[in-house]
Amino acid sequence: MTRPIRIEYPGAVYHVICRGNNRQAIYRDDEDRRRYLEKLSYYCQDKKVDLLAYCLMLNHVHLLLETPQGNLSKMMQAFQTSYTVYFNKRHGRTGHVFEQRYKAMLVDKDNYLLQVSRYIHLNGVSAKLAERPQDYRWCSYGSYLKRKGIPGLKTETVLGQLNGSKTRQLQQYREYVEGGRGEQPGNPAPEVRRQIYVGDDEFVEATQNRGTASPTTERRHSLKRIINSVSAVTGVGETEMRQRQRGEAVKTSREMLCYVARHHGQVRMSELAKFLQVKEASTPSHAVRRAQERLKAEANFRRLLDQVMQKLN
Repeated sequence: MTRPIRIEYPGAVYHVICRGNNRQAIYRDDEDRRRYLEKLSYYCQDKKVDLLAYCLMLNHVHLLLETPQGNLSKMMQAFQTSYTVYFNKRHGRTGHVFEQRYKAMLVDKDNYLLQVSRYIHLNGVSAKLAERPQDYRWCSYGSYLKRKGIPGLKTETVLGQLNGSKTRQLQQYREYVEGGRGEQPGNPAPEVRRQIYVGDDEFVEATQNRGTASPTTERRHSLKRIINSVSAVTGVGETEMRQRQRGEAVKTSREMLCYVARHHGQVRMSELAKFLQVKEASTPSHAVRRAQERLKAEANFRRLLDQVMQKLN
C-alpha cells in the first residue's frame, strides 16, 4: 500500500498519531512526559498551531491540532527533533525516537471534531491505564474539566461545538465522553477514508480541491542548505569550515555539519568528505560520533544544534 499524501491548508484540523521507533517507548518516566508536554506547548505556541486535545500513551501519543497557518509539517518536525535531542541526551542514547512518518488524519471540524476528541480522551481508559478519563493525568480531559491546562491548549474549540453557556457546554461534553448515569461509554475509532480523511465524501472532495500536498516523508535537506544554517548559527563561514588549520569554533561547526547531514540531510558521506577536503569517507562518520558524544555532555552544543534545526525548519 502506498503512503498517503500529506495535505496542508490554513484552518485544517488533524488527528495526529506519533509512534515510537520500532514501537518502543517514547517516555521512560513522568519526567519525560512532563518535558514532552512542555515542548509540545512551546512549539504549538511558537508555530501558531492550536492544541485541542492530547493523550500520552506508552509507546505513542494522540494529538488533536488545528493549523490556522497550514504549517503542520514545520511544527511537527521542529517539535519532534527537539524532544529527540532531549530524550537521547537524558538517556545516553542515539538515533531516532519516533517513527520517521507520523500519521496525520484530516478531520471534518464541523461534523467529526467531537467524536475524535472523545476517542482521544478515552484512550487511557481503553488501554486500562485508568478507570475514568479524568483520572489519567497525561490526557487533556482533566484540563477540560478544570478549564485550565498547559499553555496553548484551546478547550473552547471543541466545547464550542455544543450549545448553551460554557457551563452547559462542559456538562454536555462530560455526558458525551463519560456516558450518562449508569452507562458505560464506548470508544469506537473514527472511520478513516482513503487513509487520511475523517469525514464524509463531501468533505473529502472539498479538502482535495483546497489543500496542497506536502512531502510524504521527513524533509531531507541539501548539503548547501545545511552549510548555510550551521554557518548562520556558529558564525563560521563555508570557506573556514573547509580549512585544515582550524580552531575550536571551526571544529564545532564541522562536527555539527556532519551530524545534521547524517541525520537530517540528503547527503552521501563521500559528498561530505569531498566538501571537508578529507581523503577518507569514514572521517565524517567519526565526526558524527564525536557530535553525538558532545550532545550528551555539552549543553551549549545542544543549544547550537536546536538553533540550526530551527533555521532548517
